Amino acid sequence: MTEVESQITAKEIGHLEGHSDWVTAIETGHPQKENEDTQVLISASRDRTILIWKFNADSKVPSDFGEPVQSLTGHSHFISDLALTNDNNYLLSSSWDKTMRLWDLRTGKTAQRFTEDGHTKEVLSCAISSDGRYILSSGADRQIKLWNVKGDCKHTVKDYNHNDWVSKIRFIPTSKNSVGGQFFTSVGWDGYLKIWNNQTFNIKDSFRAHDSNVNAVTISPRGNFIVTGGKDKKVRVFDFSDVEKPAPSHDAGAPVNCLAFNPRSPWVAIGTEDGWQIWDFEAKDNAVIAEGQYKLEGKKNLEEKQSKKIRLDKFHQVTSIAWNTLGNRLFVGFANGVIKAFEITEEKLNWFWLILYILWISDWCWDKKHS
Repeated sequence: MTEVESQITAKEIGHLEGHSDWVTAIETGHPQKENEDTQVLISASRDRTILIWKFNADSKVPSDFGEPVQSLTGHSHFISDLALTNDNNYLLSSSWDKTMRLWDLRTGKTAQRFTEDGHTKEVLSCAISSDGRYILSSGADRQIKLWNVKGDCKHTVKDYNHNDWVSKIRFIPTSKNSVGGQFFTSVGWDGYLKIWNNQTFNIKDSFRAHDSNVNAVTISPRGNFIVTGGKDKKVRVFDFSDVEKPAPSHDAGAPVNCLAFNPRSPWVAIGTEDGWQIWDFEAKDNAVIAEGQYKLEGKKNLEEKQSKKIRLDKFHQVTSIAWNTLGNRLFVGFANGVIKAFEITEEKLNWFWLILYILWISDWCWDKKHS
């Protein structure tokens, strides 16, 4: 049997300009049928807006890749997170204004506000259950809350909670082969990863995942792997069935801001203060298979940016990241409000035929030289 390896290429195919501050969250929708690219792209920002984008199918240049066709406004402070219902009809947003909103995307109107018995400080993250019946929120007040879609707070976690900001919260997906389904996970600035039963609110696991702030969490489509990223520059993979079992880890080289699990491959997209990476955690060499780094280099470039009084991190810090539903396109949101789109392709390399071709070329060149 011949050995086959893959070569990954990432090509920038477009950039989207519409936000004026950090792009804090990107949603790409849920497929309604097999092998569907939803063509959905929704982004949120510290500029307090949510933008719904339309792609230009005839785009020939990156600047013509897409445009915002609708803007959702209503939050009075930074928007921190987004979550879509499985039918892509409703969008949940959380904000530093201490509230959440459920938007009807068919009308562009707020269907429900979540305020009563809500958070006393900034709401940092939100999530919707796969059946669309329940909502989770977490905040700077160190609280985790469960809501129904009518805006009623049904439960506030009081025991075994985080002792610092609860930065991200996610339901663990349910599937036919999933070992999860009735659980959710939270991460916080206390360095902890926690897994909760969403019916009893008992703790399944509580584990110190990082040495400092955990900023991001993403979960594999089947719910069997949980991936975290933190200020300590580390990305760690945990097995849902045993989070304390030794698992792959990766040094991203800079504080990690965001993560996204590829829907079809064991690839994790990582957004850091210096750029983005795609990490294959199942590869033998623990490989980064593609990356885009945006560190500023050279004294002239540095002085030019400083003379314009522009924060340096605006040009390279990745603040949100998401895959499309087919897993072949990556959307990267930056601190300067720009979203870049990359086409990710995987080419199979058959080493037997490659070596045979090289030998044939070498033999042909030798014959030409001595003929």
